[in-house]
Amino acid sequence: MKVDVKALEQRVQAALENSSNQENPLYEVLNDLWQYNQTQWQRAEQVIKMSDAYQDMMLRRERSLAARFDKHLRQLEKMARISDRYQHAMREANQELERASTIDQLTDLPNRRSMMRLLSREVEQGHDDLKVAMVDIDYFKRINDQYGHLAGDEVLVMISDIMLSTLGDRGTLARWGGEEFIILFNDEPQANVIHCLNELVKAVRSSEIDIFDGAVIRTSISVGLTQFFPGDTVDSLIGRVDQVMYQAKNSGRGCICTDLSENTAVYA
Repeated sequence: MKVDVKALEQRVQAALENSSNQENPLYEVLNDLWQYNQTQWQRAEQVIKMSDAYQDMMLRRERSLAARFDKHLRQLEKMARISDRYQHAMREANQELERASTIDQLTDLPNRRSMMRLLSREVEQGHDDLKVAMVDIDYFKRINDQYGHLAGDEVLVMISDIMLSTLGDRGTLARWGGEEFIILFNDEPQANVIHCLNELVKAVRSSEIDIFDGAVIRTSISVGLTQFFPGDTVDSLIGRVDQVMYQAKNSGRGCICTDLSENTAVYA
């Protein structure tokens, strides 16, 4: 049976307000019950208000936390993008530094450091067929003095290009420093190496290098050639090929000098 609570309350309130009922023995009990009921309703309303206030506070807090979380998430995403760009920039910088440390900036050839690494590796492995040539551009100081260092740089670039294209994959060419270059031959027969170096000498000798204002430079190269011997170090190998190259200089320049046979040989 469904009870109409509101109608029941109105009946109780009307009965208590009727003065004729005050003499009834149940009046006092009904009045106490009514007052207790009102007190309980007031407490219930207070609990409901407190619950509503708490829920409202929690909703506001959740919205605040959500907003702060979204803000922090956007900041983290921004930091991640910055970090990605920074890491990409650092990778590029490291690659550029690695390139700068191993590549000659003028000729774009492997530099002295790169060749030293390669020579050290080959010497440690003790390759008997390892041959090393040192190439020096003849009268390079005269070119710098007469035409200037920019023209000298142009000569370095052009001659390195000539040697690189002539050499092909028969050896590894690197700029050693100044006007000197190193060529490393591995597993190439002596006759092939001599033939290749002769091609280099002829290619440079027959080339005309245009610099500026119609000026044309012609020059030559002097080449020293040696090979790896048991007990050699990188320093002993470089020291020996440097001496042989200067023998080519003293033999009139524009030639190849080698110590691969018992007697020093000179090839025009």
